[in-house]
Amino acid sequence: MQSERDVRAVLFDLDNTLVRFIDAQRAACAAVVDLAGAGSVDDLFAFFLRPVHNFESSVHILDYLSMIASPCDPAEVCACYDRAKLAALEPYDGARATLERLCEAGIPMAVVTDADAAHAAARLARSGLASYFEVVVTPDVTGERKPGDRNFLHALDFIGVEPGAAAMVGDSLRRDIEPANRLGLLSVHAAYGDWNPGYDCLPDHRLDWIAGLPSLVLG
Repeated sequence: MQSERDVRAVLFDLDNTLVRFIDAQRAACAAVVDLAGAGSVDDLFAFFLRPVHNFESSVHILDYLSMIASPCDPAEVCACYDRAKLAALEPYDGARATLERLCEAGIPMAVVTDADAAHAAARLARSGLASYFEVVVTPDVTGERKPGDRNFLHALDFIGVEPGAAAMVGDSLRRDIEPANRLGLLSVHAAYGDWNPGYDCLPDHRLDWIAGLPSLVLG
């Protein structure tokens, strides 16, 4: 499977595209349940799926502790959650080799993520992937979250490549693929990390594993 375009830059989402974020989040939920001594991982994880607050907001944990009437110190529990999540974070198999191959081919790369700058930096450092990227674009930088255009355009402007010569790789059809299509980037759906499928949007290409990316964009 090859791209019909001359791809001269690649933008990546971070969570569930480069790193196994949901696995790490569930591990962090397990740590909270152990500390609280009540509840379940599934119950706590469901709080993060509510259509209120940011997906990573600590308010979800506070609401959960209130529901189970936990006597634990909320600040201690939130700190436990953050430590456990970062400790459990791992890149997808083949992620480092994929980035290394693109780097060797002279392809500049950027991360465009809805994680805040501190979380994004910590995750990239933890996973050993930080050195591959020329810029990490977060809502702290642009004041906008995906699927808004600003984050993608900021990354492309930093690298110095037009949308038609770049690819966007992401797990979310709504937040990554749809804006990539709208802006004219080659859209590559990281289907291996999409834990919430069903959005009506057609990518240019589908990846069932990240290791398939170099053959797609390098030809």
